[in-house]
Amino acid sequence: MLQNIRNNIQGTAAKVVIAIIVVPFALFGIDSLFSGSAQPPAAIINGEDVSEAELQQAITMQKRRLIGMMGDQVDPAMLDDAVLRKPALDSLIKQQLLLQAAADAGIEVSNQQLNSVIAGMPQFHEDGRFSQERYQQVLRLQGYSSALFKQLLRSDLIIQQLSASMASSAFITADEVDKAIGFVHETRDFHVIELPLSGFLDSVTVSDDEMKAYYDANPQQFQSEPKVKLSYIEIKEEQFYEPVSEKQVQAEYQRYIASLDSSAEREAAHILLEVNDERDRKAAIAELTALKARIEAGDSFADVAKAESEDVGSSSDGGYLGFTAGDSFPPEFEDALAALEVGEISQPVETEAGVHLIKLVSVKEGEVPSLDESRLEITERLRRQKAQPVMVSTVESLRDLVFNAENLRMPAEELGVKVQQSEWLSQSSNDSIFAHEQVRRAAFSAELREQGLNSEVIELSPEHYIVVHVDDYQAPATLAYDDVRENIKVTLRRKKAEAIASETATELREKIAKGESAEALAKARSYTFSTNSDIKRSDISVDGELRQRVFSLAAPTASQPSLGLFKRQNGDYIVLQLLAVEQGSRAQLTPKAIADVERSVMRSASSQAFSAYFNTLWTEAEVKIN
Repeated sequence: MLQNIRNNIQGTAAKVVIAIIVVPFALFGIDSLFSGSAQPPAAIINGEDVSEAELQQAITMQKRRLIGMMGDQVDPAMLDDAVLRKPALDSLIKQQLLLQAAADAGIEVSNQQLNSVIAGMPQFHEDGRFSQERYQQVLRLQGYSSALFKQLLRSDLIIQQLSASMASSAFITADEVDKAIGFVHETRDFHVIELPLSGFLDSVTVSDDEMKAYYDANPQQFQSEPKVKLSYIEIKEEQFYEPVSEKQVQAEYQRYIASLDSSAEREAAHILLEVNDERDRKAAIAELTALKARIEAGDSFADVAKAESEDVGSSSDGGYLGFTAGDSFPPEFEDALAALEVGEISQPVETEAGVHLIKLVSVKEGEVPSLDESRLEITERLRRQKAQPVMVSTVESLRDLVFNAENLRMPAEELGVKVQQSEWLSQSSNDSIFAHEQVRRAAFSAELREQGLNSEVIELSPEHYIVVHVDDYQAPATLAYDDVRENIKVTLRRKKAEAIASETATELREKIAKGESAEALAKARSYTFSTNSDIKRSDISVDGELRQRVFSLAAPTASQPSLGLFKRQNGDYIVLQLLAVEQGSRAQLTPKAIADVERSVMRSASSQAFSAYFNTLWTEAEVKIN
């Protein structure tokens, strides 16, 4: 059964189902489904436990990060719990050591600080403002509860404060700054001779015998691309569109109009109390009931919201949430809001975010569009509403049918769809169905080809699915000599030209080493020559590769010139002669430039101080791993 699930589970809905299954496992461990007995901790750090549930949670988060970074390209082996367990546990141990140190140092993060940080996070914003619904939606998609997210964020902020406090204790000396100035603001003078490859290409020739010999000696370089011919079934939503009658359009329009009271916009404010380990649902309702009594006794709703609401986005604004057309907030919230009169406050209302007191501030009646204005949108919506369940049912049937079918003929006949045929397609093709990487991978899967299997049903979009079968395969073959002759000619000419250029550049370097003038040598052969003075490591007037080579050379001496030679990626050769090196000094710099270096040295010193501090914590810690 598990194999069948693995082979058939795909698509957005399936991924959501898997996420729903995974999160409880990650939070509580699979044993919690069957047993109430406590598991031994994964590790004990200075007497404090890191539970197995926390470790599983960390492993799950590592998996999410890897999938988020690499998507479909992630190697399944990288997601193995056994592979991720050690780095995840190491991370938890390090975090626990730092949190313990922060607690000993009296470092805390208040609820107000925490809420302020959350309210400023752009991923929770809509239209430039914090959105409580967006906040809950993002956390849901990531598998976090609000309480868990706040716990993790609080830990991060505490560790940041600890790091900052260690950074403030770091110090640097004037000698360290002088050394950094000497390095960062060092300048170099040098000559450059450029030997363009193009100047050597014109002087070389390649014979037919040389080209044929190269062809015979390197057959692996002249292979054709593998090609496939496919049969495939495409399922698109529009295949299931049916005509929509005027009567249906008018009936839908009337339902739409009836819902508009509907589409009046209601202006809302609220007071939110979260349900968490410190406050259960019953306690939250009791607190809100008491707050409502205060408001009815004369306290301002906005003042109570500012003081008591735990909605980080609206509390500072008196609980104000703005307008909703009935779809901005959770259904329970919207239903309660719709039942209120202007100025009225609801009884406590529970949603995923917590428990609310809701106030209807005002109502703005919506405009009713005409039937003509709505016809196109309604028609499209009705077509899609009818087509989608049929399409989903067809796709699910297709998954079952292709799993054991020898080819696509039988599934197509069963479903009444057409099997399409492709032309020969190579791996570099990017038109038609090969515009999708998933299809290309399936088409060139050795397993599917060798066993004559159909691919899985591939979701290209929520409205577009495809399954492919390899009908014919053309393995790579050695291309005919005449077809690659010109390419071989270009390759061999370049190889010969590069060899001559390398030999010439080496000869120039040797002559300069013996005392000849680099400029005279360059001019005698019409090579490009340049002199560069006072060039710093950061000087963008000289290209990065050249600067890197120049600053890697040892300083010249009276008896030993400093020379370099390298080949660029385009085949050009460069001969370098380093003339002089001058260390940077304070006297050359403005106060601002000196301050910039001091800040850079301080950052480095702070990083080293924190690293040394953590190493001490790690060395002195009592850590037991189970």
